[in-house]
Amino acid sequence: MDKKLPNIYANPIQKKLQNVQEMYYGEDRVGVNKDDKPVLKKINEIFSSLDFVYKSRVRITTMSGSREYVLVGRTDKSLLTFDNETVLIADILEIQKI
Repeated sequence: MDKKLPNIYANPIQKKLQNVQEMYYGEDRVGVNKDDKPVLKKINEIFSSLDFVYKSRVRITTMSGSREYVLVGRTDKSLLTFDNETVLIADILEIQKI
């Protein structure tokens, strides 16, 4: 593997280039899903699973923190908990079944 390779000629650039753009992408959200499934797909899997009869224990992570809930139902825009709370689906960063 110690072969002597030929040198490569590189023409030096003497002028300043103006055709290069710098791009930055920043994510505002504190947490991001650890897997590639969207939140709605995870919610649908929880409610359509065979072991979901009446309620399901989940851990929901939002911008304000992570908390455990017992889910009993859902609407188009929110999840309904056993303690009469509603969690907006738009606020959910990650949801995990416990």
